[in-house]
Amino acid sequence: MRWPGTEGIFSAVKRKFGENVVSRSPKGLTAEGYQRIWAYDELREYGETRSKPGLKASVKQE
Repeated sequence: MRWPGTEGIFSAVKRKFGENVVSRSPKGLTAEGYQRIWAYDELREYGETRSKPGLKASVKQE
């Protein structure tokens, strides 16, 4: 049985970053996985903040 929430997140991360990894050691593979999940979460959160009316992300305009 698949968990819809978990499968959806893994699918989104693979779409964004690909399913291949560069690391070879178990420690490096784990770190790379955590980095991808973290980056996806940051991008998702940024997108949600930017799409809500009346809320502005703190981005410097030069």
